Amino acid sequence: MGLDELGIRLGDPEILGARAIPGGMNFAVEVPDDEEAELVLVGVKGQERNIPLPAKDRIGEISAIRVDGLRPEETGYYYLIGGKKILDPYAGEIVDGLCRCVRQDFDWQGDISPRIPLHEMTIYKLHVRGFTRKAKSGVKARGTFRGVTEKIGYIKGLGFNTVEFMPIYEWDDSLSVMPPFAKATPAGVSIDKVTSPRNYWGYADHNFYFAPKQKFSYGKDSVREVKEMVRAFHKAGMEVVMEIYVPERTSPMEAYQAVRYWKRVYHIDGFRFVGSGVPMEALIRDPMLKSTKLVFDYIDTGWVYGGRVPRHKNLLESNQSFMENARRFLKGDEGQVSDFTEHLRRQPDEIGIVNFMAAVNGFTLADSVSYDWKHNEANGEDNQDGTEFNYTWNCGAEGKSRKKAVIRLRAKQIRNALTYLLMAQGVPMLLAGDENGNSQDGNNNAYSSDNSVGWLDWGSSKADLALTDFVRKMLAFRKAHPILHMEKALKGIDYKNIGYPDISYHDSKAWVSNTDRGARSVGVLYCGLYAKKSDGTPDDFIYAAFNAYWESHVFGLPNLPAGYKWHLVVNTAAEAGQEFTEPSGKNAVADQKLLMAEPRSVLILVGSRTDGETDDE
Repeated sequence: MGLDELGIRLGDPEILGARAIPGGMNFAVEVPDDEEAELVLVGVKGQERNIPLPAKDRIGEISAIRVDGLRPEETGYYYLIGGKKILDPYAGEIVDGLCRCVRQDFDWQGDISPRIPLHEMTIYKLHVRGFTRKAKSGVKARGTFRGVTEKIGYIKGLGFNTVEFMPIYEWDDSLSVMPPFAKATPAGVSIDKVTSPRNYWGYADHNFYFAPKQKFSYGKDSVREVKEMVRAFHKAGMEVVMEIYVPERTSPMEAYQAVRYWKRVYHIDGFRFVGSGVPMEALIRDPMLKSTKLVFDYIDTGWVYGGRVPRHKNLLESNQSFMENARRFLKGDEGQVSDFTEHLRRQPDEIGIVNFMAAVNGFTLADSVSYDWKHNEANGEDNQDGTEFNYTWNCGAEGKSRKKAVIRLRAKQIRNALTYLLMAQGVPMLLAGDENGNSQDGNNNAYSSDNSVGWLDWGSSKADLALTDFVRKMLAFRKAHPILHMEKALKGIDYKNIGYPDISYHDSKAWVSNTDRGARSVGVLYCGLYAKKSDGTPDDFIYAAFNAYWESHVFGLPNLPAGYKWHLVVNTAAEAGQEFTEPSGKNAVADQKLLMAEPRSVLILVGSRTDGETDDE
């Protein structure tokens, strides 16, 4: 049937957007202020038909029309509202400037979400395009959804079980050009011939929340590629969380429906919400989302739960303050120990806490130990953009350095930061590339850097590979010890009457902590008797000596039960690649009472009874 032979009648206004119905399609769109409006249908050969949407037929500001005889797979569309071309904000797909209805013929092959408990989550956050755009090998579809799919083995191999995507829906990627950008125009070249910066990150004021980003697609079918990617992650036992930015003036219904849509159509496991327009209450109260992980900047647990503890936790709070405090402790600021110990143990019974040492908005982990100041000149805003509060230290030289002492110190500080993150309760989140020293050359706001600055640099130097291996081993250590990621909050008391509290703090003397402003070190004892390993046996005693001081520091070690000894398993001050040792009779620490940590280092001990080891050894 041609576009001139269609049957047209009033449609269903309940569901906005375009959807296939028996015999044709239903279209529903918001038309504000009694504007004149038309639906423009586009056939496979480019032929068009305009269908008026009279104001008299609207319910409120919703125009709905049913078109019989249309085949969704052969039809593109857009609207003319007030004489302007408007793309449908509820479009399921946008290809070459045309809206399309999503087909429902994908074979999910029995796909099931892994449903990973909050306390077992480990998150790897990435930008789809930037993640593989510079991949050197092993990726055919670089910078796309398929490129990410090709790297699932790498992400899982690091030890992560959840991937978090920055926005993967369509957004308006145009940006207002600030006056300083004109200053960067090459001599003799007109400003209108210079490519304006684009919105690379996806935090935009105008979004098409229901349509996958076509630019991230290897072919034309972005819908299929996203579904294939999610299905592949699930087959690998991993969950998928997507970020949604909701600016203040966004329709709450649009954002709310988008979350439900991605959950239902794409099997997304969770959502990270950013922006002041997030319909938080509707999302939290929605029974359809009760098993979906929802991450907010702040959650008032009293308002949500009224003092009760939910049977199944699905809400998480993004913990910016962890990064700020941990970075300040890392560089040796005074007055940080008390907050640091609180962040190490924080894991509320009602919700999950997401901790991180670097986020998109700010320095990468490598840059946080290489720069004191932001260097955002390439953004074209005269270095006026980006946060001023980075809490970083360049280890003695600003930016790239060839000084061996500076390079070694930076590598150690990165290892220290990673241990802070992975020895803390809560959900650790790593920014993609931080596991191999990725740098943005001091740019802490690469929002427009769809280039080598914003793309992940897959470093392959000996130091890069050693850091990647360190991350892999630390994640494995964390996973092996459930006392490091408990389901409920650690209490700091001996509530099982076994002689040890579940977590305790120490310093130069065992059982005596120092939280004075001048303190820059703390020892933390995690009592494994409060947790059970996967084989049902009690976990080990774990002691972490965090020394952020620029001089060596001696820690007092708590006594262990008879038959147990302290064994050194991690030393961030060791040479790269030699930080880990397996506990055995040969590596029990010589002095079971005192432990010396080198300047700016972390030592991790395991108190266990090793096979073949006697009490007298």
